[in-house]
Amino acid sequence: MNQKNRKRVRWLLEKLAPGEAERIGRLKIHDLGLGYDPFGLEIESAMLGYLLARFLYNYWFRVESTGVEHVPAEGPGLITPNHSGVLPLDGLMIAADLAKNMEEPRIIRAVADHFFGFLPFINTALYRCGEVVGARDNVEELLKKGELVCLFPEGARGTGKPFRERYRLRAFNVGFMELSLLHRVPVIPACVIGGEEQYQMLYNVKPLARMLDFPYFPITPLFPWTGLLGAIPLPTKYHIEYGEPFHFYRDYPPETVKDPEVVRMLVERVRQRVEDMVREGLGKRKGIFGLGWQTAGAGRRAAQEA
Repeated sequence: MNQKNRKRVRWLLEKLAPGEAERIGRLKIHDLGLGYDPFGLEIESAMLGYLLARFLYNYWFRVESTGVEHVPAEGPGLITPNHSGVLPLDGLMIAADLAKNMEEPRIIRAVADHFFGFLPFINTALYRCGEVVGARDNVEELLKKGELVCLFPEGARGTGKPFRERYRLRAFNVGFMELSLLHRVPVIPACVIGGEEQYQMLYNVKPLARMLDFPYFPITPLFPWTGLLGAIPLPTKYHIEYGEPFHFYRDYPPETVKDPEVVRMLVERVRQRVEDMVREGLGKRKGIFGLGWQTAGAGRRAAQEA
């Protein structure tokens, strides 16, 4: 983006989000001198992405969140939410939520599946807005620079599960725990309620997914029958919750990464906490589209059914 377009983006931010422009303008990046950080993040592209996310956040998913005070105001951190929804809009909503609600806004560095790194144009757009491909070296470098990283331990298994298995967490990958112990970084468990219903995947056409080199090829009530219209998510009501951070590195030295049983035990503690948060969120939430509070009994039934 040239300087003229960068000025246009800042003008657009002032016009479309006048009450937030000054706040979002305080976002900082590790600028190499040309307006980009080492991973391709450009602050004006992030602002443009925020304007899109802001519309979805405020008017489509009508996001509510709790526990933002548990997210570190500075220094490195690993946010580990459940993952869902066929397309990873949950990460976009978390990024918008922290930009809007933290006392001092921070850019979240979401870790994308390797698949997105090979999509022309889309990969560049993601890099410009702050996402990185999920290579271990990338995440390590971000943590060393004091960045806030959102890493989905379920990976594509979370977004690609069928609707009948909604809100049933998959096994967590262990990489985030190894990074937490090695670099003395807190782990912030988080949950997203509402993402599972935005696309209701009825079936995964595995042969077609393999042919296209996709992690999955979803069949939903609207896709592919209605073409690109089927890619529009349903306006489900989102709720995001951040839990108290785990500081495992205080009790477990870096050498713990050489003990896979202990690492897996710690990972399971995080997974169990996220699972508990999901269950509690399902029990408390309004209807799927925010049409009113469920009774406590109905909330419990919804959690059990999920």
